[in-house]
Amino acid sequence: MTDDVMQVAMTTWAAKGLPARLNVMETAKLLGFAEHDIQILMSVGKLTPLGDPAPNVPKRFAAIEIIRLAADPDWLHKATKEISKYWRNKRERRQTTVAL
Repeated sequence: MTDDVMQVAMTTWAAKGLPARLNVMETAKLLGFAEHDIQILMSVGKLTPLGDPAPNVPKRFAAIEIIRLAADPDWLHKATKEISKYWRNKRERRQTTVAL
């Protein structure tokens, strides 16, 4: 992360009064995705929760990392494509099952 990007991220973080760790709802809001999309982004490796959480526990994300990702158009583009791909595949599976 460059110094300029880090400075903007720190300023944004301070201005919003964000905690150092964000839950799924806060993460989704900051990134502009739905809460259920966060699980999809984790499954494809676009988001990594803090620590090594078990599958059934609440996930937390580093606020500074989420702010950095929110400011990265390339990452947002790729993440949006992954979400679209997931839902398209899900629709196709459902239509295939109904057709049988």
